[in-house]
Amino acid sequence: MKKRLLILAGGMASRMKKALSEGSDLDPNLVAQANSVTKGMIQVGKNGKTLIDYQLYNAHLAGIEEVMLLLHPTDQVTQEYCEDLMSRDACWGMKIVFARQQIPADREKPAGTADAVYQALMQHEDWQKGRVIVCNSDNLYSVNALKTLWATEHEQALISYHRDSLLYPAERISAFALIRTDAEGYLLEIIEKPTAQQAEELMAQLGRLGVSMNIFVFEASTFLPYLAKTPFHPVRNEKELPTSVALFGEGTGRGFYAIPLAENVPDLTSKEDILVMQKYLEDTYGDF
Repeated sequence: MKKRLLILAGGMASRMKKALSEGSDLDPNLVAQANSVTKGMIQVGKNGKTLIDYQLYNAHLAGIEEVMLLLHPTDQVTQEYCEDLMSRDACWGMKIVFARQQIPADREKPAGTADAVYQALMQHEDWQKGRVIVCNSDNLYSVNALKTLWATEHEQALISYHRDSLLYPAERISAFALIRTDAEGYLLEIIEKPTAQQAEELMAQLGRLGVSMNIFVFEASTFLPYLAKTPFHPVRNEKELPTSVALFGEGTGRGFYAIPLAENVPDLTSKEDILVMQKYLEDTYGDF
């Protein structure tokens, strides 16, 4: 079985395009990139390396053999960039394939992460069987996280990050989705934007607060039917991957297994995150 990773890079990145705070030291060239390209293509690393370069490097170190990039239909940059990497044999022998998240005629924006995964798998028949890791393009997941997720004996699983290990401002961390599991560690619920009371109750029940950073592994043939029937969220009007995961648990009687992990996950959500990411990359990867 090939080790496969699906990276979701088809979002609109509306928060990244918001104006930068006055007095920022961010390079104007990076500001311009943040306003014009997908987050994964911002040159946050040394020698013009993009976030996707580091994601691909970590995937390679984790033993991933094939990567699929799910792109926005109007993205004119990412595929050409990655095809150039492959032509120069600069992605360690990994094969990179591409899919596009087509937007329905009655919508202006993509229809959400569940729709993204569904469209990606449906555009590549050979990806419709076998295990697949899926993750966001604006987080840099560690080699350890990728290896741990692939190696689990559980067919469907997600990483449950220890909230105290995430290096973000407290206000931001408090809004991250929390994971509620049963006594055996199987997912019961992903609580989006939890209240302080919900966090306190989970802490009392489980002794830790696990956060979902949207990295999952699943057997594609098993999970596809749940992606296909995922409804639109009544408020956000998107088909969301946590909803698909919840449907799977309801349909099979047992949710995804939540693997606890205590480490940080660097993130690119807004322009303010770029300097933080640059320092992390310099400290962690040196001259790569």
